[in-house]
Amino acid sequence: MLYIYELLIEIFTGLTIGILFSITGIASMSIFLLITNLFKIGDYKTNLGTVLFVYLFPITIGSVYEFYKAKKINFQLGFILLFSLIIGNIIGSKIVLNKENPLSDKTIKYTTSAIGFFIGISFLISAYYEKNN
Repeated sequence: MLYIYELLIEIFTGLTIGILFSITGIASMSIFLLITNLFKIGDYKTNLGTVLFVYLFPITIGSVYEFYKAKKINFQLGFILLFSLIIGNIIGSKIVLNKENPLSDKTIKYTTSAIGFFIGISFLISAYYEKNN
């Protein structure tokens, strides 16, 4: 059962994630995982499943429409990426939920932090060398 403070935290988090996702294009649902972990809302694998459930819906439809109007979408690349992501998601979920040897929450968190660190450093370096327009 959700308590009111959990509901308010999740609403605020959802609004923040939506704004960040539209601005950066980076899947910022890891923020949701971080916040639910910090506030001890649910268990980690259930929250991970919840994030995947949210991505099932076209949550970026508003942003996609704005980019479409500006002719800033490569549909061929998008469809290739979409179908490869679907296959990758199936493989990844089988690894996480493997009945004989499931990944621990600790391993998932270490993996997430390593990927996040790499992405952050990459964008920091890219921004540093970016020429002013």
